[in-house]
Amino acid sequence: MSIKIRLILSYIGMILIPIILIFLFNGMLSGLVFDDKLDYYEKANPLKLTRAMGYKSGKILRQLNIDYLNNKEKLKDINYLKTFDKELDEIFLGIVVKENGKVKYVSDIVNEERILTKLSDFGENTDIMYEIVVKERFVVAAQRDFIIDDSNMSIYIIIDLLEEDAVINKAKIFTISVTILAVLIVAFGLTFSMYRGIIKPIEKLKNGTSHIKKGNLDYHIEDHRNDEMGNLIRDFEDMRLRLRRARDMQIKYEENRKNLISNISHDLKTPIMSIKGYIEGIKDGVAKSPEKMDKYINTIYDKANHMENLINELFLFSKLDLNKVEFDFQSIDIVKYLKYSIEDLSFDMEKIGGNIIFNQENEEIRVIVDLQRLQRVILNIIQNSIKYKSDKNLVIQINIEEYEAFVQIEIKDNGKGISKEDLPYIFDRFYRADKSRNTSIGGSGLGLAISKQIIKAHGGDIWAESELNKGTSIFFFIRKS
Repeated sequence: MSIKIRLILSYIGMILIPIILIFLFNGMLSGLVFDDKLDYYEKANPLKLTRAMGYKSGKILRQLNIDYLNNKEKLKDINYLKTFDKELDEIFLGIVVKENGKVKYVSDIVNEERILTKLSDFGENTDIMYEIVVKERFVVAAQRDFIIDDSNMSIYIIIDLLEEDAVINKAKIFTISVTILAVLIVAFGLTFSMYRGIIKPIEKLKNGTSHIKKGNLDYHIEDHRNDEMGNLIRDFEDMRLRLRRARDMQIKYEENRKNLISNISHDLKTPIMSIKGYIEGIKDGVAKSPEKMDKYINTIYDKANHMENLINELFLFSKLDLNKVEFDFQSIDIVKYLKYSIEDLSFDMEKIGGNIIFNQENEEIRVIVDLQRLQRVILNIIQNSIKYKSDKNLVIQINIEEYEAFVQIEIKDNGKGISKEDLPYIFDRFYRADKSRNTSIGGSGLGLAISKQIIKAHGGDIWAESELNKGTSIFFFIRKS
């Protein structure tokens, strides 16, 4: 759920939930606070309480009038009059009965001398509400006078205002308390929700940024939320992973750079020292005969060519690595192209007693390539096969597999093969299975690395399969046109 929707629901909840809780708490707790039968809402509402008083007192007075008409003696029965007490006490009313000016019965709620002495006599204030003790609390709600067998009887219904006010105040306090409790519960719930939804994720992000600030890019923040904060944390995690990959690439780049400098130094130092030695021999007069002089000069020339080739390949590899080589892509028939290439290579293979075979029956397969760069790839692979041939006659086979969107080319030899330990690294620059880096077999150590860069630039891939003493297969694929 998004934070926007959550905030909207929170605002709605701040209004509705307290109202619902107030009604629930009133229903559950009012019975514990108010232990009589009068409804809590009547006690909390003075108007309802006043109406209840009027209704009860009127009902009792009507019943007394009926009794007076039907059975006058019943009004002299104290036990009968007591039956009204419980009903009247619920709404803070009491009853007083006087006969010939003397009190015959009085309810407990109004049983005070100061009340009884101030009640009107028989025939005074009949049916009129009047105050007895103005400054304190009592009011006569009704007075009925009856004449029964030469006896003057007065029945008074009296209101205890102080008790009424106390209960009303109690109800008000209860209502306020319930309201505060409901608001506190809602506030706590919404605060907890906001803490979990916003504050806690922000704390996670704060911890994450603190770790990144200290250079710890391995600190992981996990969050499965589907809101804005969850998206923010996932974006943060993506940024952290990108930074870590960039850092790792930078570390690897620095290591490669150091290795590159070391390899260049080694591969340049060897021919330079050789050239220097031959020149010193010429200066010292070691090469006295013309034949020996020619040998020294030819050797110096070969070493210089080797250095030139190494520098040229290094320059090409650097440009490929930086994507600064321009490619001239065109659609060609790869079958026809490979046939011509094999014809050109066959002469060189015959000189070393080798053979090159093209296993392809298809008439035409069109691909998108840069001819010059593709030729460089094929030559690099075949030159590697020649350099690492075994004692057997070298046989190189070229196979093509056609797929829906690309063409796979295999160049397979029967040479020495490559160990499983060395196989994953043969496309790294300056990598040689020969750890001594013996330059007698020639080459720069960049051929397969350059081939990989060229094939990648064609949108393809290159890999190798090999077995020691059996041979090596180099596979690469290129896109069809």
